[in-house]
Amino acid sequence: MITIALQLLRSYGNSWTGIVPPEEDEAFLRVLCQGFDLEIGTARLLFLNDPYYPYNQRWGLWVQERKRPVLVSIATAIPLQFWMRGRVVDSYGIAGVTTLHEYRRRGLAHQLLRAIVRTMYNEAVPGLTLQAFDHEFYRKLDWETVGTLTRLRLSPSHLPAFLTQGVRTMQEGDPEAVFRLCETTLPLETGRLVRDELRWNYMLWNYRNKWVYEHQGHIEGYLLYDFLEEGWVLRVRELVWSTERARRALIGWLASNRERVRQIEFAGTLADLQPILQHLTPALGTAPERPIASLERVPGLMWRTTHPEAMLRALLEGLPAPEPFLPLILVISDPLFPESPWRLELTAPDGLIQVSAQQGDTRAHQVWLSSRAFSLLVWGSEEPHALWTRKLLRAEESALPVLEALFPPQEVCLRLSDYF
Repeated sequence: MITIALQLLRSYGNSWTGIVPPEEDEAFLRVLCQGFDLEIGTARLLFLNDPYYPYNQRWGLWVQERKRPVLVSIATAIPLQFWMRGRVVDSYGIAGVTTLHEYRRRGLAHQLLRAIVRTMYNEAVPGLTLQAFDHEFYRKLDWETVGTLTRLRLSPSHLPAFLTQGVRTMQEGDPEAVFRLCETTLPLETGRLVRDELRWNYMLWNYRNKWVYEHQGHIEGYLLYDFLEEGWVLRVRELVWSTERARRALIGWLASNRERVRQIEFAGTLADLQPILQHLTPALGTAPERPIASLERVPGLMWRTTHPEAMLRALLEGLPAPEPFLPLILVISDPLFPESPWRLELTAPDGLIQVSAQQGDTRAHQVWLSSRAFSLLVWGSEEPHALWTRKLLRAEESALPVLEALFPPQEVCLRLSDYF
């Protein structure tokens, strides 16, 4: 995983940013608790026991008050890796962004995030990701929404009451079998996180409600969930099965409503939800004005490209060039970086794509786009032709077929089990 220098200080008048040293962890925790209205005793235990604690970067912004520095704004950068088009892309997830109440509306959080972006660029980190409560807040800093999440809510009574024999709580010896089941069952779709040992340790630590389906000594399915709305909504974090009997048993367990909830929430892509939707038969309805279930699609994953060349190398370097192919120069502007626009050349001298900074004059077709449009392009969130039609991408029309082949559309979804 990427390593970052432990200290970076950037001065902004009477404020500066950097990695929070261990001796200021308690000050960091106090800002976190005030910002998110957390009880500090409980938060301290979670903070210190988090499996990511030794690996996270805890960032802070200090201001000078009465001749002493005061930590007033914080953010956490979590090392993550994403699957994108079958390749692994390094990233950091940004979480816990908050500022002390009395220092808000001064642009300090923006100032802190800009410093983080600059540092990640210097370390050639392809991009940063987050789960945002306010997408417009982050768009001002050139994050863009690249994914969606589809949520399905229904009453437990609207699920079929399949037999639940074989469903039990996860036990100490089960995780290894669960890991193998996940590796052989879940597709490596764009937007999923790479699950190394650290990631699995976090999931098993963070998701306290864990069930498995066992048949003749073999685990064939598992269920992870938590609760929303004061415990009245059971939110399925992950439901995985390798056999039809496992799927039915786990759905039947949810239908039995042992947790005494009013609703169950599933989330993912429409394809993820189809095995649940197919069980909601018309016979379960009572009246046409009363829906059997509610389905909604909401904005999901946000991404901020920090190093366009590293991003393109991670996605394209060494892949066979599509047919037809013509050399392209992507000209990417980013308001945070005075050195932009970056001019990155895509060539295929031996039939394999190479990415490099443009050297001198070439006859390659030029493609102009902003950092936010570039994020949409590389994730496959919007087709190149759609970006071109909306004038978010400028190029000769003859370059569009190559862009379509290099950056095909993807359904990008950060599932609930991958939240950080």
